[in-house]
Amino acid sequence: MAQFDVCRVRGGDLVIDCQANLLDRLPTRFVVPLRPADASAMQRLTPVFAIDGRDYAMFTPLAGAIDVRDIEAIVGSLLVHEYTIKTALDMLISGF
Repeated sequence: MAQFDVCRVRGGDLVIDCQANLLDRLPTRFVVPLRPADASAMQRLTPVFAIDGRDYAMFTPLAGAIDVRDIEAIVGSLLVHEYTIKTALDMLISGF
């Protein structure tokens, strides 16, 4: 697993792994859920990414830690969107 990988977790949901690679020995990962995108007034907080031809919104306010054992598969990477993802996390934490 690497930072900004898109992972399928137990139950079938998709998440973005946002945890620093340096902390890969921890038994948990800090993730943000992805949900099918709809019109969002807070694009900076909930950016939209295309994954396998579908648009998914990063539901930053629902970020949290999960057990590594709950990750079933890595289905892609959003590393090219690092700036956008970090901006959404900054918005949640600092408000800008």
